[in-house]
Amino acid sequence: MKIKIFIFSLVTGALLFHSCKGTDTPKDDFDYAGQALIDDDKINEFLETHFYTPPTGNENFGVIDTILNGETPIKNIAEVKEVEFNKVDYKLYFVKALPEGSGESPSILDKVFVKYQGITLDAEKKVFDEVAVNYTWFDLSDPSLRRGWTYGLPNFKAASNIISGVDQPIEFDQPGRGVLFIPSGLAYSNLGYGSIPPNTPLIFHIKLGFIDRDDSDLDGIYSIYEDLNGDNDFVNDDTDGDKRPNYADDDDDNDGLKTKYETADPNEDHNPDDALDTDNDGVPNFLDNDDDGDGIITALEEADPNHDGNPDDAVDSDGDQIPDYLDPTN
Repeated sequence: MKIKIFIFSLVTGALLFHSCKGTDTPKDDFDYAGQALIDDDKINEFLETHFYTPPTGNENFGVIDTILNGETPIKNIAEVKEVEFNKVDYKLYFVKALPEGSGESPSILDKVFVKYQGITLDAEKKVFDEVAVNYTWFDLSDPSLRRGWTYGLPNFKAASNIISGVDQPIEFDQPGRGVLFIPSGLAYSNLGYGSIPPNTPLIFHIKLGFIDRDDSDLDGIYSIYEDLNGDNDFVNDDTDGDKRPNYADDDDDNDGLKTKYETADPNEDHNPDDALDTDNDGVPNFLDNDDDGDGIITALEEADPNHDGNPDDAVDSDGDQIPDYLDPTN
């Protein structure tokens, strides 16, 4: 059953959204690449000397302890994601508690409904921030959000259904849970914040309940499905080469017709896997500037005489009820 949550306000954690503007701007002469290597050594040493006990039942978070009796090091079970941010290469480490979430993973443009616990990556493992009672929203595309979350959360899956929420806190059926290990360059860098010193790698326990999919260009297709090469980089998908990436372009093929009018999603699930492909060339109409394959681009076949992006006034020269831009024999 599809999850439906009606939320009318966005509540977010102040720590994760601490601004990097004004006097908080890191100094340009800082060696970010060198610090990334130092952080990676620190994180790897921690992963080799600590073990992870995943949450059970409806527990929010697992437990990280120092290895004393031959427990399995986190290093043995951790996955790594390489991230380039501000021209510096970083490594994010994460562990997904099993079973994984029963739903889908977010993209870097989506909003997530989560519980979390932030702890320091040191012997004390001090909790510096926590949301553990009610879930809270974060917009992964917000530039003021710590990049460790933007690139880390898409490695987890959300839940598939709500199991409570009427007159009690919302809870989910099989949410995604685990832990993120974030280098300082994807956290508070050389500035630090509050009790967090500069150049400090961080650990976050994650419990991911729900995803609110983004549709930046309001074309009816979720942005995650406009990442055509599936690399979670939305800027490099620009079908018509107009320097407006597909997720932010309501006319992806620049044929004068808006995507929402090109039958890109007949079953209305916001996924164009069932999109109309009139000429059966393997390119759906909303990405094809010659929809009928007659060698004449749609923009020259009077598909939209009044230029409102809607082909409801398209020319049908031969009166066969098929507009010229969809009719190879018009």
